[in-house]
Amino acid sequence: MLKKEMPIEAFSEVAEKKDGFSQCAWKKLAENGWLGVLAKGKWQTLEDVCPLDLMYLSESVGEKLFPGPYSLVAGFIVPLLSQLKLTNKQQELLEMVISGEKLITSALPKLEKSQNKVGFNWPGINILNEENGKIQLTGEIRHIQFLQHTEVILVPFKNNVGGISAVLINTRNDGINIIPEQSADLSKPQGTLVLDGVWIDNDDFIGGPDSNHQELFNEQLTGYLICLNGEMIGGANEVLNRTVNYVKERKQFGVPVGSFQAVKHMIADLHIAIEKARSYSVYVASQTGKSSNETLLNAISSRLFTTDIYKKVCEDAIQLHGGMGFTWEESIHYWYKASIYQQSHITHPAIMTEYILQNLLLESEYSKEFQYNQYE
Repeated sequence: MLKKEMPIEAFSEVAEKKDGFSQCAWKKLAENGWLGVLAKGKWQTLEDVCPLDLMYLSESVGEKLFPGPYSLVAGFIVPLLSQLKLTNKQQELLEMVISGEKLITSALPKLEKSQNKVGFNWPGINILNEENGKIQLTGEIRHIQFLQHTEVILVPFKNNVGGISAVLINTRNDGINIIPEQSADLSKPQGTLVLDGVWIDNDDFIGGPDSNHQELFNEQLTGYLICLNGEMIGGANEVLNRTVNYVKERKQFGVPVGSFQAVKHMIADLHIAIEKARSYSVYVASQTGKSSNETLLNAISSRLFTTDIYKKVCEDAIQLHGGMGFTWEESIHYWYKASIYQQSHITHPAIMTEYILQNLLLESEYSKEFQYNQYE
Protein backbone atom coordinates (compact mmCIF):
# COMPACT_ATOMS: atom_id res chain seq x y z
CA MET A 1 0.00 0.00 0.00
CA LEU A 2 2.81 2.42 0.88
CA LYS A 3 4.58 1.69 -2.41
CA LYS A 4 1.41 2.77 -4.19
CA GLU A 5 0.45 5.70 -1.98
CA MET A 6 3.83 7.16 -1.06
CA PRO A 7 6.42 7.00 -3.86
CA ILE A 8 9.30 9.44 -3.40
CA GLU A 9 7.59 11.98 -5.68
CA ALA A 10 4.48 11.99 -3.47
CA PHE A 11 6.61 12.28 -0.34
CA SER A 12 8.51 15.24 -1.78
CA GLU A 13 5.24 17.05 -2.45
CA VAL A 14 3.94 16.38 1.08
CA ALA A 15 7.22 17.42 2.69
CA GLU A 16 7.53 20.63 0.70
CA LYS A 17 3.90 21.76 0.37
CA LYS A 18 1.96 20.16 3.25
CA ASP A 19 4.49 20.55 6.08
CA GLY A 20 5.25 16.83 6.31
CA PHE A 21 1.79 15.35 6.93
CA SER A 22 -0.72 13.67 4.62
CA GLN A 23 -4.20 13.34 6.14
CA CYS A 24 -5.33 11.16 3.22
CA ALA A 25 -2.47 8.66 3.62
CA TRP A 26 -2.96 8.63 7.41
CA LYS A 27 -6.64 7.79 7.01
CA LYS A 28 -5.78 4.89 4.70
CA LEU A 29 -3.36 3.48 7.29
CA ALA A 30 -6.13 3.60 9.85
CA GLU A 31 -8.65 1.93 7.51
CA ASN A 32 -6.23 -0.98 7.13
CA GLY A 33 -6.07 -1.41 10.91
CA TRP A 34 -2.42 -0.42 11.25
CA LEU A 35 -2.95 2.06 14.09
CA GLY A 36 -4.52 -0.44 16.50
CA VAL A 37 -2.08 -3.33 16.04
CA LEU A 38 -0.95 -3.24 19.71
CA ALA A 39 -4.24 -2.03 21.23
CA LYS A 40 -5.36 -3.90 24.34
CA GLY A 41 -8.70 -4.68 25.97
CA LYS A 42 -11.87 -4.12 23.97
CA TRP A 43 -9.86 -2.34 21.26
CA GLN A 44 -7.70 -5.40 20.57
CA THR A 45 -8.32 -6.85 17.12
CA LEU A 46 -5.29 -9.14 16.73
CA GLU A 47 -4.05 -11.91 19.00
CA ASP A 48 -0.47 -12.83 19.85
CA VAL A 49 1.05 -9.59 18.53
CA CYS A 50 4.00 -7.88 20.19
CA PRO A 51 6.41 -4.98 19.57
CA LEU A 52 8.37 -7.23 17.20
CA ASP A 53 5.38 -7.40 14.82
CA LEU A 54 5.07 -3.62 14.88
CA MET A 55 8.81 -3.27 14.31
CA TYR A 56 8.43 -5.13 11.01
CA LEU A 57 5.55 -2.83 9.99
CA SER A 58 7.65 0.18 10.95
CA GLU A 59 10.33 -0.96 8.51
CA SER A 60 7.89 -0.21 5.67
CA VAL A 61 7.19 3.20 7.22
CA GLY A 62 10.93 3.94 7.32
CA GLU A 63 11.47 2.73 3.77
CA LYS A 64 8.92 5.20 2.38
CA LEU A 65 9.58 7.94 4.96
CA PHE A 66 5.86 7.94 5.68
CA PRO A 67 4.80 11.49 6.65
CA GLY A 68 2.87 10.68 9.80
CA PRO A 69 3.58 9.79 13.47
CA TYR A 70 3.06 6.06 12.95
CA SER A 71 5.52 4.68 15.53
CA LEU A 72 4.46 7.28 18.08
CA VAL A 73 0.74 6.58 17.74
CA ALA A 74 0.72 2.82 17.07
CA GLY A 75 3.75 1.94 19.21
CA PHE A 76 3.28 4.29 22.15
CA ILE A 77 0.01 6.23 22.47
CA VAL A 78 -2.60 3.62 21.46
CA PRO A 79 -1.24 0.67 23.52
CA LEU A 80 -0.70 3.04 26.46
CA LEU A 81 -4.18 4.56 26.48
CA SER A 82 -5.86 1.18 25.87
CA GLN A 83 -4.36 -0.11 29.15
CA LEU A 84 -5.34 2.88 31.30
CA LYS A 85 -8.64 3.52 33.05
CA LEU A 86 -10.31 6.03 30.73
CA THR A 87 -13.50 8.03 31.06
CA ASN A 88 -16.24 7.54 28.45
CA LYS A 89 -15.09 10.72 26.68
CA GLN A 90 -11.49 9.50 26.61
CA GLN A 91 -12.58 6.09 25.29
CA GLU A 92 -14.44 7.79 22.44
CA LEU A 93 -11.28 9.76 21.67
CA LEU A 94 -9.19 6.57 21.54
CA GLU A 95 -11.67 5.00 19.12
CA MET A 96 -11.44 8.05 16.85
CA VAL A 97 -7.64 7.91 17.01
CA ILE A 98 -7.57 4.23 15.99
CA SER A 99 -10.03 4.89 13.15
CA GLY A 100 -7.96 7.84 11.90
CA GLU A 101 -10.72 10.42 12.51
CA LYS A 102 -8.49 12.36 14.91
CA LEU A 103 -4.73 12.79 15.02
CA ILE A 104 -3.02 12.64 18.38
CA THR A 105 0.56 13.28 19.41
CA SER A 106 2.48 13.04 22.67
CA ALA A 107 5.18 14.84 24.58
CA LEU A 108 8.06 12.50 25.39
CA PRO A 109 10.72 12.39 28.11
CA LYS A 110 14.35 13.28 27.46
CA LEU A 111 17.22 11.01 28.44
CA GLU A 112 19.50 13.53 30.14
CA LYS A 113 22.26 13.80 32.72
CA SER A 114 21.66 15.52 36.03
CA GLN A 115 23.64 15.27 39.27
CA ASN A 116 26.11 12.80 37.73
CA LYS A 117 23.32 10.38 36.85
CA VAL A 118 21.62 9.73 33.51
CA GLY A 119 17.88 9.20 33.53
CA PHE A 120 14.61 10.15 31.86
CA ASN A 121 13.33 13.64 32.60
CA TRP A 122 9.60 13.85 31.98
CA PRO A 123 8.00 17.10 30.81
CA GLY A 124 7.49 19.69 33.51
CA ILE A 125 4.20 21.57 33.69
CA ASN A 126 2.92 23.53 36.66
CA ILE A 127 -0.53 23.64 38.24
CA LEU A 128 -1.38 27.29 38.98
CA ASN A 129 -4.93 27.11 40.30
CA GLU A 130 -7.70 24.64 41.07
CA GLU A 131 -11.34 25.69 41.28
CA ASN A 132 -14.80 24.36 40.40
CA GLY A 133 -13.49 21.07 38.99
CA LYS A 134 -11.01 22.82 36.72
CA ILE A 135 -7.22 23.08 36.83
CA GLN A 136 -5.03 25.81 35.35
CA LEU A 137 -1.72 24.76 33.77
CA THR A 138 1.40 26.56 32.64
CA GLY A 139 4.63 25.33 31.06
CA GLU A 140 6.59 24.86 27.85
CA ILE A 141 7.46 21.60 26.10
CA ARG A 142 9.73 21.50 23.05
CA HIS A 143 10.19 19.06 20.15
CA ILE A 144 6.70 17.53 19.99
CA GLN A 145 6.17 15.63 16.75
CA PHE A 146 3.37 16.75 14.39
CA LEU A 147 2.21 19.35 16.91
CA GLN A 148 1.07 21.68 14.11
CA HIS A 149 -1.29 19.04 12.69
CA THR A 150 -2.77 17.44 15.79
CA GLU A 151 -6.06 17.97 17.61
CA VAL A 152 -5.13 16.35 20.92
CA ILE A 153 -1.86 16.16 22.85
CA LEU A 154 -1.02 13.50 25.43
CA VAL A 155 1.19 15.15 28.04
CA PRO A 156 2.87 12.91 30.63
CA PHE A 157 4.40 14.99 33.42
CA LYS A 158 5.99 14.65 36.84
CA ASN A 159 3.36 15.52 39.42
CA ASN A 160 3.66 17.01 42.92
CA VAL A 161 4.01 13.61 44.60
CA GLY A 162 6.84 12.40 42.34
CA GLY A 163 4.78 10.13 40.09
CA ILE A 164 4.10 10.41 36.35
CA SER A 165 0.58 11.63 35.59
CA ALA A 166 -0.97 12.13 32.16
CA VAL A 167 -3.40 14.64 30.73
CA LEU A 168 -5.11 14.93 27.34
CA ILE A 169 -5.15 18.53 26.10
CA ASN A 170 -7.20 19.87 23.20
CA THR A 171 -5.12 22.20 21.04
CA ARG A 172 -8.09 24.53 20.60
CA ASN A 173 -8.16 25.49 24.30
CA ASP A 174 -7.56 29.12 25.15
CA GLY A 175 -4.01 29.87 26.28
CA ILE A 176 -2.35 27.27 24.04
CA ASN A 177 0.37 28.51 21.71
CA ILE A 178 2.02 26.25 19.12
CA ILE A 179 5.37 27.40 17.76
CA PRO A 180 6.61 25.44 14.69
CA GLU A 181 10.23 24.27 14.78
CA GLN A 182 12.60 23.34 12.00
CA SER A 183 13.15 19.59 11.88
CA ALA A 184 16.06 17.85 10.19
CA ASP A 185 13.70 15.04 9.17
CA LEU A 186 11.15 16.39 6.68
CA SER A 187 8.87 13.42 7.47
CA LYS A 188 8.65 14.45 11.15
CA PRO A 189 7.69 18.10 11.61
CA GLN A 190 7.75 19.25 15.22
CA GLY A 191 6.89 22.21 17.41
CA THR A 192 6.96 23.78 20.86
CA LEU A 193 3.86 23.69 23.06
CA VAL A 194 3.36 26.72 25.31
CA LEU A 195 0.69 26.48 28.02
CA ASP A 196 -0.13 30.01 29.18
CA GLY A 197 -2.64 29.60 31.99
CA VAL A 198 -4.70 26.93 30.22
CA TRP A 199 -7.83 25.79 32.07
CA ILE A 200 -8.76 22.11 31.69
CA ASP A 201 -11.32 19.83 33.33
CA ASN A 202 -10.35 17.34 36.01
CA ASP A 203 -11.71 14.65 33.69
CA ASP A 204 -8.98 15.48 31.15
CA PHE A 205 -6.45 13.90 33.52
CA ILE A 206 -6.16 10.13 33.17
CA GLY A 207 -6.86 8.75 36.63
CA GLY A 208 -6.55 12.17 38.27
CA PRO A 209 -3.71 14.72 38.52
CA ASP A 210 -1.92 12.77 41.28
CA SER A 211 -2.00 9.33 39.63
CA ASN A 212 1.20 7.47 38.80
CA HIS A 213 1.56 5.66 35.46
CA GLN A 214 5.36 5.61 35.34
CA GLU A 215 5.78 1.84 35.04
CA LEU A 216 3.38 1.64 32.10
CA PHE A 217 4.94 4.69 30.46
CA ASN A 218 8.40 3.11 30.72
CA GLU A 219 7.09 -0.13 29.21
CA GLN A 220 5.49 1.64 26.25
CA LEU A 221 8.54 3.85 25.79
CA THR A 222 10.53 0.66 25.21
CA GLY A 223 8.03 -0.44 22.56
CA TYR A 224 8.28 2.95 20.89
CA LEU A 225 12.08 2.73 20.71
CA ILE A 226 11.81 -0.73 19.14
CA CYS A 227 9.44 0.69 16.48
CA LEU A 228 11.93 3.48 15.76
CA ASN A 229 14.61 0.82 15.24
CA GLY A 230 12.32 -0.69 12.63
CA GLU A 231 11.96 2.68 10.90
CA MET A 232 15.73 3.14 10.78
CA ILE A 233 16.39 -0.40 9.52
CA GLY A 234 13.75 0.03 6.81
CA GLY A 235 15.22 3.38 5.83
CA ALA A 236 18.76 2.02 5.68
CA ASN A 237 17.61 -0.93 3.59
CA GLU A 238 15.85 1.38 1.11
CA VAL A 239 18.98 3.53 0.83
CA LEU A 240 21.07 0.41 0.15
CA ASN A 241 18.65 -0.82 -2.53
CA ARG A 242 18.69 2.56 -4.26
CA THR A 243 22.48 2.57 -4.13
CA VAL A 244 22.75 -0.94 -5.60
CA ASN A 245 20.49 0.10 -8.48
CA TYR A 246 22.57 3.22 -9.05
CA VAL A 247 25.97 1.48 -9.17
CA LYS A 248 24.55 -1.07 -11.63
CA GLU A 249 23.58 1.71 -14.05
CA ARG A 250 26.32 4.32 -13.52
CA LYS A 251 29.25 3.62 -15.84
CA GLN A 252 32.88 4.61 -15.62
CA PHE A 253 35.56 3.57 -18.12
CA GLY A 254 32.77 1.88 -20.04
CA VAL A 255 31.69 -0.50 -17.24
CA PRO A 256 29.21 -0.20 -14.33
CA VAL A 257 30.92 1.16 -11.19
CA GLY A 258 29.27 -1.69 -9.31
CA SER A 259 31.71 -4.06 -10.97
CA PHE A 260 34.67 -2.48 -9.13
CA GLN A 261 35.90 -4.49 -6.19
CA ALA A 262 36.07 -1.53 -3.80
CA VAL A 263 32.42 -0.71 -4.49
CA LYS A 264 31.37 -4.34 -4.04
CA HIS A 265 33.11 -4.44 -0.65
CA MET A 266 31.35 -1.29 0.53
CA ILE A 267 27.97 -2.64 -0.58
CA ALA A 268 28.61 -5.94 1.20
CA ASP A 269 29.67 -4.16 4.40
CA LEU A 270 26.51 -2.03 4.38
CA HIS A 271 24.33 -5.12 3.92
CA ILE A 272 26.02 -6.88 6.84
CA ALA A 273 25.68 -3.79 9.04
CA ILE A 274 21.94 -3.56 8.36
CA GLU A 275 21.45 -7.24 9.14
CA LYS A 276 23.36 -6.80 12.41
CA ALA A 277 21.06 -3.95 13.39
CA ARG A 278 17.96 -5.95 12.45
CA SER A 279 19.13 -9.03 14.40
CA TYR A 280 19.93 -6.92 17.45
CA SER A 281 16.51 -5.25 17.35
CA VAL A 282 14.73 -8.58 16.90
CA TYR A 283 16.57 -9.91 19.95
CA VAL A 284 15.62 -6.88 22.06
CA ALA A 285 11.98 -7.09 20.94
CA SER A 286 11.89 -10.76 21.94
CA GLN A 287 13.13 -9.88 25.45
CA THR A 288 10.34 -7.44 26.36
CA GLY A 289 8.92 -9.81 28.97
CA LYS A 290 11.87 -9.24 31.32
CA SER A 291 12.17 -6.55 34.00
CA SER A 292 11.36 -3.04 32.79
CA ASN A 293 14.82 -1.68 33.68
CA GLU A 294 16.62 -4.45 31.79
CA THR A 295 14.30 -4.15 28.79
CA LEU A 296 14.78 -0.38 28.66
CA LEU A 297 18.56 -0.79 28.86
CA ASN A 298 18.44 -3.25 25.95
CA ALA A 299 16.25 -0.85 23.94
CA ILE A 300 18.63 2.07 24.51
CA SER A 301 21.64 -0.10 23.61
CA SER A 302 20.06 -1.27 20.36
CA ARG A 303 18.97 2.28 19.56
CA LEU A 304 22.54 3.55 19.93
CA PHE A 305 23.79 0.80 17.62
CA THR A 306 21.02 1.28 15.05
CA THR A 307 21.32 5.08 14.85
CA ASP A 308 25.05 4.73 14.14
CA ILE A 309 24.41 2.13 11.42
CA TYR A 310 21.65 4.22 9.80
CA LYS A 311 23.83 7.32 9.56
CA LYS A 312 26.83 5.34 8.25
CA VAL A 313 24.74 3.62 5.57
CA CYS A 314 23.44 6.98 4.36
CA GLU A 315 26.91 8.59 4.36
CA ASP A 316 28.47 5.71 2.45
CA ALA A 317 25.55 5.68 0.00
CA ILE A 318 26.17 9.35 -0.74
CA GLN A 319 29.81 8.53 -1.53
CA LEU A 320 28.78 5.59 -3.72
CA HIS A 321 26.57 8.01 -5.62
CA GLY A 322 29.70 9.99 -6.37
CA GLY A 323 28.56 12.71 -3.96
CA MET A 324 25.28 13.10 -5.87
CA GLY A 325 23.33 11.36 -3.11
CA PHE A 326 22.94 14.71 -1.40
CA THR A 327 21.06 16.24 -4.32
CA TRP A 328 17.36 16.53 -5.12
CA GLU A 329 17.80 14.27 -8.15
CA GLU A 330 18.83 11.19 -6.14
CA SER A 331 16.79 11.85 -2.94
CA ILE A 332 19.17 9.99 -0.59
CA HIS A 333 19.36 13.19 1.45
CA TYR A 334 15.82 12.58 2.76
CA TRP A 335 16.95 9.44 4.58
CA TYR A 336 20.25 11.04 5.60
CA LYS A 337 18.33 13.86 7.31
CA ALA A 338 16.11 11.25 8.96
CA SER A 339 19.21 9.48 10.33
CA ILE A 340 20.50 12.77 11.79
CA TYR A 341 17.11 13.41 13.39
CA GLN A 342 17.06 9.94 14.96
CA GLN A 343 20.45 10.49 16.59
CA SER A 344 19.15 13.43 18.60
CA HIS A 345 15.52 12.32 19.12
CA ILE A 346 14.83 11.82 22.85
CA THR A 347 18.54 11.87 23.60
CA HIS A 348 22.08 12.07 22.20
CA PRO A 349 24.56 9.25 21.39
CA ALA A 350 26.94 10.42 24.14
CA ILE A 351 24.13 10.36 26.72
CA MET A 352 23.00 6.91 25.56
CA THR A 353 26.56 5.64 25.93
CA GLU A 354 26.78 7.04 29.45
CA TYR A 355 23.39 5.56 30.36
CA ILE A 356 24.52 2.11 29.18
CA LEU A 357 27.81 2.30 31.06
CA GLN A 358 26.05 3.57 34.17
CA ASN A 359 23.66 0.62 34.22
CA LEU A 360 26.37 -1.93 33.42
CA LEU A 361 28.50 -0.61 36.27
CA LEU A 362 25.53 -0.81 38.64
CA GLU A 363 24.99 -4.46 37.63
CA SER A 364 28.69 -5.13 38.17
CA GLU A 365 28.63 -3.56 41.64
CA TYR A 366 25.50 -5.54 42.53
CA SER A 367 27.14 -8.78 41.35
CA LYS A 368 30.26 -8.09 43.46
CA GLU A 369 28.16 -7.31 46.52
CA PHE A 370 26.13 -10.48 46.03
CA GLN A 371 29.26 -12.61 45.69
CA TYR A 372 30.78 -10.97 48.79
CA ASN A 373 27.65 -11.66 50.86
CA GLN A 374 27.60 -15.25 49.66
CA TYR A 375 31.25 -15.64 50.67
CA GLU A 376 30.55 -14.26 54.14
